[in-house]
Amino acid sequence: MKILHTSDWHLGQHFMGKSRREEHKAFIEWLLTVVERESIEAVIIAGDVFDTGSPPSYAREMYHQLVLEMRARTCQLVVIAGNHDSVSMLNESKSLLAYLDVQVISQADLTDLDSHVVTLKDRRGNEAAWLCAVPYLRPKDIMQSQSGQSEQDKKEGLLKQIKDFYLRLYQLAALRNADRKKPLPIIGTGHLTAFGSQLSESVRDLYVGTLDTLPTSVFPPFDYLALGHIHRPQAIGNNGCFRYSGSPIALSFDELGRDKSVVILDTELLSTAMLSKDCNVMTDLFAEQEEPVVLKPIPCFQPMVSLQGDLQSLLSQIEGLSCEEGKTIWLEVSVLADEYLSDLHKQLLQVVEGKPIELLRVMRRRAQGETSMAFTERQTLSELSVEEVFDRSVTASLDLKDEEKTALSQLFQQCLEDVNEQMEGHGKVQVETVE
Repeated sequence: MKILHTSDWHLGQHFMGKSRREEHKAFIEWLLTVVERESIEAVIIAGDVFDTGSPPSYAREMYHQLVLEMRARTCQLVVIAGNHDSVSMLNESKSLLAYLDVQVISQADLTDLDSHVVTLKDRRGNEAAWLCAVPYLRPKDIMQSQSGQSEQDKKEGLLKQIKDFYLRLYQLAALRNADRKKPLPIIGTGHLTAFGSQLSESVRDLYVGTLDTLPTSVFPPFDYLALGHIHRPQAIGNNGCFRYSGSPIALSFDELGRDKSVVILDTELLSTAMLSKDCNVMTDLFAEQEEPVVLKPIPCFQPMVSLQGDLQSLLSQIEGLSCEEGKTIWLEVSVLADEYLSDLHKQLLQVVEGKPIELLRVMRRRAQGETSMAFTERQTLSELSVEEVFDRSVTASLDLKDEEKTALSQLFQQCLEDVNEQMEGHGKVQVETVE
């Protein structure tokens, strides 16, 4: 059986005022082609299916159409909630989608651990793998706070609860293997920041309670761990079996220069690797070897370019840009200059005029490496999320100690979660920044 691991679609996202609708549409069409050509029998989306808790109607339509397309291809779909996903919104159609062979895991449920151990079956209906489906973990779902605890006690207690939760699910899956002559692979999921992972500009700090990163020691010895939240595809730990698939499209300019990909697992080969205890499966993206875990590169659906240099160099670089017919380049430029350039935007707009280029962001940096608060990033508040505005405000506060900044960030994230949970069901919640 072949299983495809993907994550962080962020359906409904707007990027500097630009809709990603057409990109997501193209990606889903490509994905369905891969499902057919590679004979994929299960797809795991490891969190952040949507960009917000109240996604636009077209994003919901894409989601439900995907379910129908997977059903038509006899491909099982497992949807894991991420920190951007609304629990109540995913639960709205959860029961209905179960009839279409779609399992939606929206939040941790300690009272029904069996619901987290999903049986992955091939097209013939044979059991092929056990999936310990763990969504983004909210502390209130897995532990109760106690009065009088120190900050360190809270961290240690939460870390233990997370580790115990994963272990109990792994043990349930292992019990299902007890009566089998040939044990099935046990796969885990997670939507979190693992220690050592490389973040990008579009990934904000993700706290599970007071924990910002989790060590790989919290995870049982899964045969594969499908992770979400980090947008750069990468493996963590000492082998290639704990992996972030990354986002299917570039969600920030600093994600350019790396191939986007999905991960394809072969349970037969994974079982062989289990027996040999050799799971070092890091392979070349285009290798045609039989490996239990391989990466499938995703085409670029929207050209994006980030350029840096002095003004004359940038004007020359922009003149040399080209893309395939019918496409438009989204452009970011970083101008290196010590002096103030009053006509900077005018010159840049003149050089892109008449070309298939949209100038989305202009930043000015001092050539000598010094920063200017006024011109480091010329972004309007409408281009920033509420979280980004808060983070920048806290970072800019020189009177706060590091531990105070961390505490404020944690409280702010908790407040946002509480507000969104209370307001879900009362119409669309939109928190905006105003200038």
